[in-house]
Amino acid sequence: MPSWRLAAWPVMIMMALILTWSNFTKLEEVTVTDGEVIPLGDFQTIQHLEGGIVKEIHVRDGQIVDKGAALILLDLATSGVNREELQVRLDGQILLKARLEAEAQGKRTITFPEEAAKRRPEQLAAQRQNFEARRRQLASTIGALGQAVKQRRQDVKELDAQIRAVKKNLNLAKKRFAMSKNLLKDGLTPEMEHLQLEAEVESLEGETQTLIPSLSRAKSAISEAESRVNEERNRFRSGAREELVQAEQALGRINELLTSADEQGLRAMIKSPIDGVVQNMKYNTIGGVIRPGEPIMEIVPTGASMVIDAKLKPADRAFVTVDQRVMVKLSTYDYAIFGGLEGKVTMVAPDTVIDEKGEPYFRIFVKTDKTYIGDDPDLYKITPGMQATVDIHTGEKSVMEYLIMPVLKLKSEAFRER
Repeated sequence: MPSWRLAAWPVMIMMALILTWSNFTKLEEVTVTDGEVIPLGDFQTIQHLEGGIVKEIHVRDGQIVDKGAALILLDLATSGVNREELQVRLDGQILLKARLEAEAQGKRTITFPEEAAKRRPEQLAAQRQNFEARRRQLASTIGALGQAVKQRRQDVKELDAQIRAVKKNLNLAKKRFAMSKNLLKDGLTPEMEHLQLEAEVESLEGETQTLIPSLSRAKSAISEAESRVNEERNRFRSGAREELVQAEQALGRINELLTSADEQGLRAMIKSPIDGVVQNMKYNTIGGVIRPGEPIMEIVPTGASMVIDAKLKPADRAFVTVDQRVMVKLSTYDYAIFGGLEGKVTMVAPDTVIDEKGEPYFRIFVKTDKTYIGDDPDLYKITPGMQATVDIHTGEKSVMEYLIMPVLKLKSEAFRER
């Protein structure tokens, strides 16, 4: 046998082994595309009805927040209400009302509301001083009127004594006059003396008639003086009641303003409506101006399903179907260190859309089996906005098919040009 034949046998055996291996060895066929993690379902777009200037920022992109957590504090453009000033005015009116109530009810002391008294010790002291000063003034006025009553009573007492004395003298004078009259008939007394006794009786009767009206007037003066005392007390209390009505009206107005200020304060602080994750923040600078109704950020609900929104090239569309298995590699977590996530295709768009570069693509959704990498669900979570590379397993091919595919393709396209 020629030597070249002996040398060809190993080559032929090797070629046969290679052909056999390439025909039976299968390799996975993969379509690679890029995508982004997005929440599956409704997310909350945070807006503000009035708009304003960013005063405080409490969150950042990717931060997990609870329902009611503070997001951004605005300085509202419509704000003109100073709540602290209103609270001072409210406490002042509350203390004033307490003083006026005590005055209107004629109390000797005031019972002030504890909270307002603690917050405003200076106003509390001022109201106490005012209360004492007004009571002293009232006491002085009533004291003067009381002296007048006392004097009138003394006058009545003196007039009453005078009238009793005059009446007593009148009775004695009448007795002497009657005796003189009998003696005069018998000629036992001079007529001149009798006339003097008659004049004395008439004088005492006249004095009695003068004193009795004076006594009535003095008693009327007592009633008038006592009435003036009561009138002064009533005038003081009536004035306090009128001021009390005004104070209550002022309290109502201030409470309305405070309610408005509280509501405005609530509106100024933008809070999270749900438990979720902050994403797509539009404002990250203090002093930024937010226009009314403009989107500020988005809150993705906690526990919401995450999918990878990927762009599939039209050339690969025929090879991708729903439920095909995929391997997701997140750019945030190095695949060589952390590995990837297995999943499957859950949606393939029926038509293409055009991206910002003007290139068409099919939109597909990929759902991963887990929403975290590794064994700890809280350590390496998938969050919206993460970029991903998606390897879609579209089938298998033998090594032989990979080798002859270019030849077959060249054959089908050859000898057709003019």
